[in-house]
Amino acid sequence: MDFRGILAESPLDVATVIKNCDGYFGNITERHEFIGKNFVMWEVMPTALLQKKSNIWLGDDPFNYSLPVFLAQISITALVTSTMEFLLKPIGVTSFVAQMIGAIITGPSGVGKSWLMATKIFTYSSLYILETVQYFGSMFFLFLIGVKSDMGMVKRSGKMAWLVGLLSFCLPVILSSSVAFITVSRNSTFFPPDVAGSFYAIAGLTSVSSPHVINDFLSDLKLLNSELGRIAVSASMVSGCCSLLSVFFVLTIVQSHQATVPHSFWWTILSCLLIVIVILYVIRPIMFWINKHTADNMVVKEGYLIFIFLTVLVSSLLGEIVGQHYLVGPLLLGLVVPPGPPLGAAIENKLDCFVTCILVPVIVIARACVFQVYDIRMSTFWGVQLLSLFSFFGKLLGTLIPAFYSGMPYQDAIILGLIMNVQGVLDIQIWVRSISLQLISRELYGCLVLTMVIFTGAISIIVKFFYDPSSKYASYRRKTIQHSKPNAELRILACVYHAENVPSIVKLLEASNATTYSPICVYALHLVQLQGRATPLLIAHKTRPRTENSDMDPTTRIIMNSFSLYAHHNRGIVSLNSFTAISPYNIMHEDVCSLGFDKRTSLIIIPFHHQQPAILSKSVSSSAIRRVNMNILKKAPCSVGILIDKGETRPSTLGGMSNSSSPVSKVLVIFLSGPDDREALAYGARIGDDVNVNLTVIRFMQSDERMQQQRTKEKKLDDDAIYAFRHQTAGFKNVEYIEEAVKDGVDLISGIKEMESSFELVIVGRDHGQESLKLFAAFSEWNEFPELGVIGDMLVSSDSKASGCILVMQQRPTKEEERIQKIKSLK
Repeated sequence: MDFRGILAESPLDVATVIKNCDGYFGNITERHEFIGKNFVMWEVMPTALLQKKSNIWLGDDPFNYSLPVFLAQISITALVTSTMEFLLKPIGVTSFVAQMIGAIITGPSGVGKSWLMATKIFTYSSLYILETVQYFGSMFFLFLIGVKSDMGMVKRSGKMAWLVGLLSFCLPVILSSSVAFITVSRNSTFFPPDVAGSFYAIAGLTSVSSPHVINDFLSDLKLLNSELGRIAVSASMVSGCCSLLSVFFVLTIVQSHQATVPHSFWWTILSCLLIVIVILYVIRPIMFWINKHTADNMVVKEGYLIFIFLTVLVSSLLGEIVGQHYLVGPLLLGLVVPPGPPLGAAIENKLDCFVTCILVPVIVIARACVFQVYDIRMSTFWGVQLLSLFSFFGKLLGTLIPAFYSGMPYQDAIILGLIMNVQGVLDIQIWVRSISLQLISRELYGCLVLTMVIFTGAISIIVKFFYDPSSKYASYRRKTIQHSKPNAELRILACVYHAENVPSIVKLLEASNATTYSPICVYALHLVQLQGRATPLLIAHKTRPRTENSDMDPTTRIIMNSFSLYAHHNRGIVSLNSFTAISPYNIMHEDVCSLGFDKRTSLIIIPFHHQQPAILSKSVSSSAIRRVNMNILKKAPCSVGILIDKGETRPSTLGGMSNSSSPVSKVLVIFLSGPDDREALAYGARIGDDVNVNLTVIRFMQSDERMQQQRTKEKKLDDDAIYAFRHQTAGFKNVEYIEEAVKDGVDLISGIKEMESSFELVIVGRDHGQESLKLFAAFSEWNEFPELGVIGDMLVSSDSKASGCILVMQQRPTKEEERIQKIKSLK
């Protein structure tokens, strides 16, 4: 049949075409076949949306088409939420709260109510596409949450975390439910009947807590690996498990009461148990097989990842089929993925950026479009506020009781109680599910969202300004090498980013002259980037040389074996404690500073970020390591030494690092002025006590400095340090002290370059005090690495002939010096 003439009469009017074609069909089958081939899309979609082009130069309006509308929604939402996050982040508001505020402003409660937005962008028909994408985003967002969660923390939680978790779940439920009962029974006329009947549901929903929400909250405020952060994460795992189980059973009971199938509740429970059994005993072994199969090369095959992502979709489908929420399956599936690399890290690398930056804003705007602020009645709002307030006090009281019992300071206990009250995206998903089950109305949902924004936003600001983990270092007694007792144990925290850092650190430790009168206690800390999990870990290892611990990462085993060999060769004078810190780079310094504070170390050794090309080729971000080092320098509770290895490091073929290199025999200490140089001198004096080491201390002085009759306080401290050093090393044939006068900075640099290649270890201070400012005035602008100071930067430059190790020392400043530094930073 030829329908071209008929189609030409009315090319876009489907009804007319089909009517005109009726006489040409021999039977209904022919008619349906024709429609299926030519007009199937026209029958299910508006005619205007079927145009092939949305070109404004052809007279079309792009916002009459679904794709441009959807892209506009995504773009506007991402722009507004990012702007709000940028504006509110400095005062401590977390990213999700800022995004929610931006979504409310953008949605139908704000500018979305305007004529342009309501008729072009956020139309009712366009929200179906937005909601569909939101479903897809929520699935993978919940799956990613499960991947990052470590259920083992529930077992490892201490007694206090268990008490805080249980009480912060039970007390708010009891307290808010009691208030709901009193409010409904005595003040039922004050609230509309539909609102009063939902107060019991509101009481339960405001008492729920989520470990992911608390984890994200702490991550935004950079408190994840703080003392309170670790307690809060452990407690939230306990309370979160109780919350999710109670929500699951309550919503299942409500759903079964609305069903027409007999015994719906038991069929739903049995179906969910079957899904859990399949995930635990079929999918979980497959996940662990994939993890073990890729443990050697640490690269997960694309086919494995595609299989896992398809399993996420299937698990969500099965959840919907058996009557559970579509997010239950992806969450359970994520929990059985082995956390951390290789599999957990690979999944996070694939999903994290796209889900967090693109799909989460879609989720937020879709949830903000569910309600309108203008439709909320004041009586309803204040009723929800009342229940939320008592739920807040219940969680706060449930936290304070065990915190005070364990002796936690009052301020820390209150901050912990506030942290346990935060709410976020998972709570919103539960509230939306409650709407579909008619437990709450859209008006009550809007009240809950506004309450969440107010409470969580206020809590984040309070925690930001009233809790600083590094404040405990202020009361810490000054720990430096210079001020340590001569025969006291020297405690050193040696930080390692990768195995190639180990030989130079071990070489420095061997040169540190451990003796029976002044032994050395080494705390070896392997710093690992957090990947594939949400919770930072600080792991203490048993120190046994060459033990094949199957639970230990291979790289960590190599590192710890090298330190164990060093301690084994120096039995009786060296003790070793090994740790691994797994945390994000932006808060990794907190692990270092906290461990140094707890172990009362006098020196923290950190490798320089800019190392050999063989090291830089690895998947370690040198810029991220540099930021960690800078943060350690700012907040360290003791002295810090940045170690630069300009020599060669060769990994041993025996699974450890080569310790066969010759020990340090020639050491140079460069002294000018200031506390950092005095710390370098004190460390050099300790090394010089070893008769097998030739120590040279050279003091550079300006030519006019010797002529000055009046000594400043700084110069007096320098002279006292030099006098103490010369008195300590008097008669030592292996120690040489030199004073050299220089005219300017050029003369100083020339003097250093003449001798830099003659020593295996050069020790220098980072800053050189007020007395040496004139010498470096011309060089400070050319300083590539300010964390090394002018001389340290010059020694690591490519034109330097230094071929050994360089140690740049920073002495922990006094409180007065810290105050002066803060004033300078504000100017």
